[in-house]
Amino acid sequence: MPFHADPYHFITPAPGVLAASGFDPASRIVPMWFGFRFFLEDVPSVFPAEVTGRSQFKLFVNGTSILFGPCRSAKEIVYVDTIDIAAQLGKGENRIVMQVFSYPEKPSPHDPRTQGPNYCYGDSDGPGVCLIGDFGGTDPGDPANWRVWPDAGQGFNAEELFLLGANEDVNGAESLANPFFREEWDESRMEAAGYGSFIEIDAYGQRRSKHFEPRPIALLERTQREIPGWTERTVPANGKESFVLDARKLTTGYFRIGFRGGKYSRVTLTYAESYYQKNENGQEYKGVRDDASGFIHGVRDTYTVGGDAVYEPFRFRTFRFVKVDVETADEPLTVLPQPYVETMYPLKNSKKPVFTDARREKLYDVAFRTLRLCAHDTYEDCPYYEQLMYACDTRLEMLFTYASTDELDLPRQAIRLFSQSMMNTGLTQARFPSRDEQTIPAFALWFVMMLGDYVDQTGDGEFVRPFIPTAERIVETFLRSRTESGLLAPQGYWDYFDWTREWSERGACTPNAARDGESALQNLFFVYAAKSLIRLLPRYHRADLAAYYEGECEKLLRLVDERCWDEEKGLYKEGPFTEEYSQHTQIYAVLSGLAKGERARSMMEKTLTDKSLVRCSFMQGYYLFRALDMVGMYSRTEELWQPWQDFIDLHCTTFPETPYDPRSDCHAWSALPLSEFAQNRT
Repeated sequence: MPFHADPYHFITPAPGVLAASGFDPASRIVPMWFGFRFFLEDVPSVFPAEVTGRSQFKLFVNGTSILFGPCRSAKEIVYVDTIDIAAQLGKGENRIVMQVFSYPEKPSPHDPRTQGPNYCYGDSDGPGVCLIGDFGGTDPGDPANWRVWPDAGQGFNAEELFLLGANEDVNGAESLANPFFREEWDESRMEAAGYGSFIEIDAYGQRRSKHFEPRPIALLERTQREIPGWTERTVPANGKESFVLDARKLTTGYFRIGFRGGKYSRVTLTYAESYYQKNENGQEYKGVRDDASGFIHGVRDTYTVGGDAVYEPFRFRTFRFVKVDVETADEPLTVLPQPYVETMYPLKNSKKPVFTDARREKLYDVAFRTLRLCAHDTYEDCPYYEQLMYACDTRLEMLFTYASTDELDLPRQAIRLFSQSMMNTGLTQARFPSRDEQTIPAFALWFVMMLGDYVDQTGDGEFVRPFIPTAERIVETFLRSRTESGLLAPQGYWDYFDWTREWSERGACTPNAARDGESALQNLFFVYAAKSLIRLLPRYHRADLAAYYEGECEKLLRLVDERCWDEEKGLYKEGPFTEEYSQHTQIYAVLSGLAKGERARSMMEKTLTDKSLVRCSFMQGYYLFRALDMVGMYSRTEELWQPWQDFIDLHCTTFPETPYDPRSDCHAWSALPLSEFAQNRT
């Protein structure tokens, strides 16, 4: 019986290296550097290298950082990047250095030394690298050609830990910083590396290592940017000083700061989206985002100066402002300005309309920047707090991508990943890739809609074909859950629908009716999503199944109409046993096809004017606009843009998560101008 041997394999630390360093990859983050040296007589115009690492890596060529990876993936997959490194090479000796953080498979929620980001799967086998290419006769697959250095100075802290993993607490006196510059490259204390496993699948079909695959999307953009007005400054010995840097726009990038002298100085870097203010009750809020009369707090890195150096965090940070707090020891410290490296997915705004209204163009441009900062190697809910790809957010981000760009690889990858997240419950995960499994039932239905959107935008039904069974299983899972009346019952997880004030105040952002057992909104939303699949099924010889689903949807619509219509108010209430009304239920009554004609128009008029209804936040704005469009009231959307304009007036450079008290100042479900202005409907 033949077996499948993968040509890729990891170079790992030689036996005893980890034990000697005191690092246990099963119980804590292991920071390690790998070094590979080779010689060239001539530098070719193109020099491709394939590279990956475990769990995450940063690639330096001759001292310059040029790549962070690997691309996010499902647990069993390792993506391999191909990058042209010719521009960084020279004649004679060249050095490739890879900084690697290895995360334990089962991190402790209470120990920052174990916490990688939630989107990255740990591997208790420890750090490893893989490099493939023609390196002038020096084989990167031979461990004798590698050196490894455990980084004893790389520490971690729990500041603003949340879902992004631990932040850094680096002792520059002990940290290697970048061993490319080390003169003692060949000294014996730099241990050689050992082989990882060659075999992916053995002769009996058993998996022996991760599956290596080529990166399925483009490499991220990396652009050097200067921070305006940042000048060199010296803090005297035994002194303290604080200052704030303003990048002028919210960004995602590798912040960098240089130091001269000042050994044992302690430097704290606080990355913030905005300044905060306090009201008369002492409560924090965000007002004018660059109002320096406020204060800054947030995600922090700390660095203890060990000598002349440039510090750059391992992972990118999200910031508009960086507060630098310096406390010197017995030597003065000179802080040296450095450019940061802005990084994001290379979305190109190829479909931008021609504007005659400057205010409208500003809304569009801010929306596009919001989308860009929420797209790296996956879509993200927000770059500051989580960097996780949620299905609800992603469906909108994909629609906004279609409306403003020609990009298809990133939407395709989102569909692949969510399909891979299928759980034994019959639902896809709410966010993925994610080490911590989360279920929000409605988010599986947003995945179903992604398939219909893709075919609508591209006509490419073949790409979607393998994912149709996943969508069918999701629909079947919902249909199996019924109350005695025949309505769909809640699935028993977090029934999140929107960050509304009313639902947020009760906690969990769930309509009361979902807790009572019969929710009009849940049933109408299911029908809206299921019809997206129903439209596709005949393409794949499933016309009978489409007819069956259509019939089940019609039954649900009749039940909602019978049990939830309030003739006196002319609205659908949230459930048969709940005297609550929301914009959301009226919207999905229209989108599902339950409400038509004059009834639908009357409902949508009340949706806009009746202030007693639970109101949509930004994440439901797209669906509100679609419902108004369906009833011939799209011109009324003009009155709805004020919340977006309000944030421009507050000097936001991206659109926040919610119209009120936003946690995050960059959330791409708020990038609605991209879809609406592209249509030139008004």
